[in-house]
Amino acid sequence: MSAQIRRQRKNLVSGLTGPASDVPGAEGITAGLQFPQPATAGRLIYDDQNQWTFDVNFIRGEGDPAVAGENADRAYDYLGLVRQYYKDKLGRNSIDNAGLNLIANVNFGVSFNNAFWDGTRMVFGNGDGTIFKDLTNDLDVPGHELTHGVTQYTAGLNYTPDQTGALNESFSDMFGSAIDAWANNRDAGTHNWLIGEDIMADDLYGEALRSMAEPGTAYDDPILGRDPQPRDMSGYAPADPHVMSGIPNRWFYLICKEIGIDAGALIMYQTLQNLWPTAVFNDAAVVAAAQARILARARQVPANAGQVVRSAARQQGFW
Repeated sequence: MSAQIRRQRKNLVSGLTGPASDVPGAEGITAGLQFPQPATAGRLIYDDQNQWTFDVNFIRGEGDPAVAGENADRAYDYLGLVRQYYKDKLGRNSIDNAGLNLIANVNFGVSFNNAFWDGTRMVFGNGDGTIFKDLTNDLDVPGHELTHGVTQYTAGLNYTPDQTGALNESFSDMFGSAIDAWANNRDAGTHNWLIGEDIMADDLYGEALRSMAEPGTAYDDPILGRDPQPRDMSGYAPADPHVMSGIPNRWFYLICKEIGIDAGALIMYQTLQNLWPTAVFNDAAVVAAAQARILARARQVPANAGQVVRSAARQQGFW
């Protein structure tokens, strides 16, 4: 199912030619709930009631009070934090920079061990309790997935089992982690640089999906096996984008350790807007270094940001 969703997302990106439209329509909305007007960056929360379909029951709109389901309220709150980060820190008006409404579905399927952006909406499974708990438990999950939407409306990076696909995944980890650090008031030194640590099932306490600081160390246990992410280009081979994303992930970590998360994220945001669908790691490094120089000249990042970007890319093996 996850592979099917990614194919649908790829097809949607390739057919994207104009401004986004908000879906679904307002027909049949429960009286008293607020259905945001299109292009207002409003939030819409649906309960899929453990069905394998989307937008089953609209339960909370922008400005509506909390509901009984904790995961629905977490989804509402976390979508708001992602929206606020992009607006306040990066000057972006929602996913498409044109006020696209943010749709989230909770309780999708039965024991579904995933969360995803399908090109129009954010979807959360409940987890099976063996690998994952409810996928709304960690802010960096919606931060990651909604950033796939930002990538969709900017670089449009292909989702392929190579460096381009790994970059697609990595940019989502970069901003998912930056949003998590910002929301929890952590800097590069105090942030844990882990992705998904709060969705791991109870028996996997202390594990995470990925480590941006040290790829390949996020987990090692009888259920998941051992984290296969390589630390740098010495371990690169065409593979699942989630595996090879560790290489540019650590590039971002090294940059942020030198110049701070805000500066690092701003450089990567400008980079994402200036890449193209087939870009590879070195392309990202060259564009990031150029954007760092531009931002440094404008005194938005430290003066040595360009050198830091290049040095970190060389350390990772793609400069």
